Amino acid sequence: MNLLPKNDWLDGEDLVGKLMNTFWDDRKMSVDIRDLDDHYEVKADLPGFNKSEISIHHNNDILSIDAEHTEENEVKDDGRFVRRERSSSAYHRQFVVKDIIEDNITAKFENGVLTLKLPKADYEEKKGKAITID
Repeated sequence: MNLLPKNDWLDGEDLVGKLMNTFWDDRKMSVDIRDLDDHYEVKADLPGFNKSEISIHHNNDILSIDAEHTEENEVKDDGRFVRRERSSSAYHRQFVVKDIIEDNITAKFENGVLTLKLPKADYEEKKGKAITID
């Protein structure tokens, strides 16, 4: 005898999968990328981070943003720990960004928002090459 009606959203594996997907969606670094006339603008939300905890790299047309933050809180009573809490968070995002002037990339970090300006290189149409079939 089944006292509860069967609901599709209560199916075990599916429910756990949906919960885990939502959990990880909430843990991602939110990023906006705008394609402007002469550059790309990347904005990444990193509230609670310090500038020193963020690193940015551009290599082989891949832009990487990494951020890692660790925090410790201690509450003591007569020298003994009553409570000690540690938390850490780390984010890593990568994007393919082609045809930019790597030496002119700029970055600033204000109020928990990282803003990157990626200047576009002049478009150069390349002559294709015919490939001979053996």
